[in-house]
Amino acid sequence: MAVSKQTVPKAEQRKVRTKRGFRAYTYLGCPLTRNRTAWCFRLCVPDPSGKGQCGRIAPHGLQGRTQRAIEGHRKRRRSTHFAKLERMYLAAPLNEMYDPGVRVQDGEAEIVVPIPEALRLPSGDVAESVYFKVMNDAAVLAVNALVEDRLVATVRFGVQLTRRAASGELIARGLVIAGSGGQYRAECVLADANGLEIGRGDGTFEAGTTVLSAEIGYS
Repeated sequence: MAVSKQTVPKAEQRKVRTKRGFRAYTYLGCPLTRNRTAWCFRLCVPDPSGKGQCGRIAPHGLQGRTQRAIEGHRKRRRSTHFAKLERMYLAAPLNEMYDPGVRVQDGEAEIVVPIPEALRLPSGDVAESVYFKVMNDAAVLAVNALVEDRLVATVRFGVQLTRRAASGELIARGLVIAGSGGQYRAECVLADANGLEIGRGDGTFEAGTTVLSAEIGYS
């Protein structure tokens, strides 16, 4: 297979002798094992088009009709779960005074809260408890996106603030970074409407005893 020198690293190039001189070519083996055979070792994660790191169609990236159906069902179920979590969060009586917006994805969550006058201190600054609540809520929802049967509870959550927000909106983005033995670690970044970072938080979370059901707004 002829490949231009601009697209193939020198270490991957070979040369063959022809009547007109030497021509560069490459034989794409596995870049992870450095093995030059055409055998696929199934070590890499194929890209969305199904190609592996070697540039060829990866056999472990191919899906049959049954696999595609299973994956489609899983995506629809997860999407429904995320929507139920969003509705549950918005329906919580405590959140009425915050008037939040929420978006939940796979292991991620984003909460947007406008800063109302009722949540300000006499100094004009937003109460620190508001920062903590919004960041903790985003981290909890990010974890609950991975837990489909019970409500997630906070085991430990710490916050470090770097500045204060005077007006506009608070935007908290939670992300799950690890999970093992029924416990999860998640972090959250809090910013204002201009994208300036206000603070960060991280903590440990686990599934609680409350079952996700219509009685708590999960519907």
